[in-house]
Amino acid sequence: MIYSKDSFMKQLRELLKNHNQSEEICMEYEHHLTDLLEDILLSEQCTVKEAILIAVEKLGTPQEIAALYQEELTMTAKNTQWNFFLANLIFFTGGIGLTIIYHHISNPIISRLWLFLTSIPFFLIVLYLFFWLLLGYEVGKEFGLGGKKLLMKTFCISLIPNIALMCSVVFNIIPITFFDPLLTPEFILICIAFTIILYPICFLAFRFGTTKSI
Repeated sequence: MIYSKDSFMKQLRELLKNHNQSEEICMEYEHHLTDLLEDILLSEQCTVKEAILIAVEKLGTPQEIAALYQEELTMTAKNTQWNFFLANLIFFTGGIGLTIIYHHISNPIISRLWLFLTSIPFFLIVLYLFFWLLLGYEVGKEFGLGGKKLLMKTFCISLIPNIALMCSVVFNIIPITFFDPLLTPEFILICIAFTIILYPICFLAFRFGTTKSI
């Protein structure tokens, strides 16, 4: 049972200690609770303990409040994970779709676009690297140090199309000539090397993002 504002706030802080915005949430509820207690004491003929019970009934218990924020945090984590997975999937399906169209449909616009993209392979790598930097930074900024598991899970799920395509090309399931002149043996090796260092780069961006979550 809660009989004081201090005990209410102590419980709420303890329950929200792992939330990256714990202090802001607790300060906001402390202001709400203070104002609500003042209003109740002015309008009701009751003791402070009774006013606390009325305020808790209106605001919710610390457990109920923490459960709401935990549910919000879970939903945000899932949205972040799927947003990056879908963005990476769109990148791959777009590239594969363009390749198929180029090889099967004679169109001057598609041909010019294909020639342009195949002429800037290293720019595409840098652009794609930025995507993974953004992933690490956003997870770090949004969830703080507690987002490390989410980062690993999101990274692994998002990397599935990369690994699938790379294995298909390396084991000649998809002929390398299908991507001429973009894919050469040298460029494939560079892509493999970049894939190996993606997580360390992503993690560095995550650590930088955590400094912005404070």
